[in-house]
Amino acid sequence: MAILKGRRKANSVEREYGIDRRKDIGFYIYSRILITLTIIIIVVPILYIFSLSLRTKATIYQDFLFLIPKAVTFQNYIEAVDYAKVHLNVSFLQMFRNSIIATFSSITVAMIIASLASFSFSNYRFKGKEFTFTVIIASFVIPAQVLLIPLFFILRKAGLINTYLAIIIPYVGFLIPIATLILRTFFEQIPKEIKESAKIDGASDFRIFAQIVLPLSKPAIASCIILLFLETWNEFIFALVFLQDPKFQTIPVAIAKIAGGKFIVPIGIYSAAIMITIIPILIIFVIFQRWFISGMTLGALKG
Repeated sequence: MAILKGRRKANSVEREYGIDRRKDIGFYIYSRILITLTIIIIVVPILYIFSLSLRTKATIYQDFLFLIPKAVTFQNYIEAVDYAKVHLNVSFLQMFRNSIIATFSSITVAMIIASLASFSFSNYRFKGKEFTFTVIIASFVIPAQVLLIPLFFILRKAGLINTYLAIIIPYVGFLIPIATLILRTFFEQIPKEIKESAKIDGASDFRIFAQIVLPLSKPAIASCIILLFLETWNEFIFALVFLQDPKFQTIPVAIAKIAGGKFIVPIGIYSAAIMITIIPILIIFVIFQRWFISGMTLGALKG
């Protein structure tokens, strides 16, 4: 009887709200098909590149469409590291280090500025608050290529070309609007009662920011770090133009030069070089994925 009553109640709810179970099943099937296709489109090329990077020169073109190589070797990774040093007069590991320095410095500075700005926007009232925020966000939509030439002349006038600051400063400028938008939205969702009770207990604004707001904002901070890391680590045009000295060039420039140089690059070596550049991205995602996923889920539920 209880089961029959439950079914009748479910059917009445479906009729009341216009829910069609057959349509729900169809939507479930279609959504799973789209998710599967998306995974295939994203994951299969990465697995294929990884497979090519593990193949020997003799088997690189054998079974070209299969993901599992017949013979596995890590020689391509060793040669990829040596290739840039021989043909580009710079160590691949040096370019890797340049990318790490530029990326982590830019993200650190941008997150500090953006978090403080977001706390101010979400907690204080001041004249021109929304206008200032709009200007910051509007700068996010400006294409980087539009500012390439003016930035080059400014940096050259300042004597910063072929230094780490030549790309760190522009990176910070472009990362702050992204981080500010994400963090302000999250900071505003923190209950005001928590901050007010801390103020009653004598906590300063900075203490509230450091000991209450930031710990509660780990999902948003993790989301910011992952997005900013992807944006900075893969950046190419600024690194190519502002860092003309190979000693300061980053990984994307190294990959482009290896692929577009006058020397014929074996596909196994090129695939190994690409896989080396993907490793830091995977590490960052593994470290922050728990907070990143919870942040995305929280945003979806609140939306």
